[in-house]
Amino acid sequence: MSKHLKQVKRQLYRNLISAYRGWWEWHKIVKGKGVGDNTAVVLLPSCEREINHLALLYLDSMLSRRKYKNAVILTHDPAVKKCAQLFSPNILRVVSFSRKKAEHLMQFYCLYEFDKRFICASLDEPNGRNGSALIGKRGTTVEEIFVIGVYRVYPFQRPEAPAYEGTDSGIKLFLEGRPE
Repeated sequence: MSKHLKQVKRQLYRNLISAYRGWWEWHKIVKGKGVGDNTAVVLLPSCEREINHLALLYLDSMLSRRKYKNAVILTHDPAVKKCAQLFSPNILRVVSFSRKKAEHLMQFYCLYEFDKRFICASLDEPNGRNGSALIGKRGTTVEEIFVIGVYRVYPFQRPEAPAYEGTDSGIKLFLEGRPE
């Protein structure tokens, strides 16, 4: 057997194990309290400030459009953990979800669309998405690509960011959609 074929087999095996772990993580999530058929599960797989801000800002529009009552947010971004509840009363809970677990869940999602409740809030993940390549084409913005392409909300109207009266500058910057 050639060296290249062995490498391909090894990678396929790794991907299969990762997808199985993703399946396991998914079942732990949906068997949790409050995750019913009318609950969206939104994965924020990276710490990209702009995308995470858009994901939370348009969450209620997406829930309404897809006829969900509420959402569970999976993230490892500390800023999202701090202020997600400010964006929507429809967030059941924010679950601390490691990057490794997110990769496993996305690998499982790459096999097939296993559940309509699962939404991966990213332009370039899982593997195969390439939304970033569309930025700037015919004047298309990141916001338009995210809201229409990922959340499937069209037409969209930009909601107001929540008000924050506290002193945490990190939360203030996140609510404004600006990087730290």
